[in-house]
Amino acid sequence: MSVLNQASDGLYTVLIVLVRAILRFGPRSREDLILACGGAVDAVDTSQLTQTLNRWTELGLFGQEDGSVTISEPYKSDLGKSADEAEARLPRIVRTIAMLVENNERFWEREKSKSADLSRAVAWMLAQDVYALDGNVRKLAVLEEAQIADSAKQTIGKNDTRWNGLKAWMLYLGFARDGMQWVVDPTQALRDALPDIFGSSRELTGPAFVERAASVLPVLDGGAYRTQVEASLKERAWPRPRAGLLSSSLSRAIQRLDREGAITLANRSDTEGVVTLAGTNMRAWREASHVALPPARKTR
Repeated sequence: MSVLNQASDGLYTVLIVLVRAILRFGPRSREDLILACGGAVDAVDTSQLTQTLNRWTELGLFGQEDGSVTISEPYKSDLGKSADEAEARLPRIVRTIAMLVENNERFWEREKSKSADLSRAVAWMLAQDVYALDGNVRKLAVLEEAQIADSAKQTIGKNDTRWNGLKAWMLYLGFARDGMQWVVDPTQALRDALPDIFGSSRELTGPAFVERAASVLPVLDGGAYRTQVEASLKERAWPRPRAGLLSSSLSRAIQRLDREGAITLANRSDTEGVVTLAGTNMRAWREASHVALPPARKTR
């Protein structure tokens, strides 16, 4: 099983169609669900519907109830009641499911690895210098070959199909953005995770913020999946950042969220722990001792 192999394991666009159909028409048998998604139309590739349904059933998004396909709890409640609402919330839920420990236990295995291929590839992309990274799939393959210590047992993209699948999934899940060019940028993923990162707190120290972010999104700096990927990289091809210096990808996201007012950074001189944001060429950008949420708006 794989998530990135778009040819045989489905597309996120197909996943959206399946979820919208269930929200609109309610639980149905597999056959009726496929038909509700256009399975009887000649132009529709039913294999994509079937494969996507299979993959995300195994990952835990879909379940079976009295012979009908359903959306599993707690995801069904989290998606809301309307198809439009569900589509808007789906990236956050898919991201959560893909990062679950049980879906990443066979982290470097090629067979039956569930969503581990996605997790390790996203972690690898986020570990790169985003200001120097070339998103061309051929160049990504060359970079992987140069960095991975044991390429016979450990792979990231493997082929053009998977690299293109990775780039598409990163856009959908908020780890990249597209415009003039495709760039690595986890701002949206980090924005969505802020309620889980802060919990009941309004302010965290810089190191605590990074630690909590890594627990929610383990592909970020210090996260479980990121750590496993970084341990596989050759130091001569991937210089390890010094302690306290954040990756350029996480730095970019934190800086963007600060600029838009989603969080506020502070650097107090009387504190011990700080994190340093990295800019181009991994140069120190700015330091932050604390990260806070903006003041809650007063309601009348």
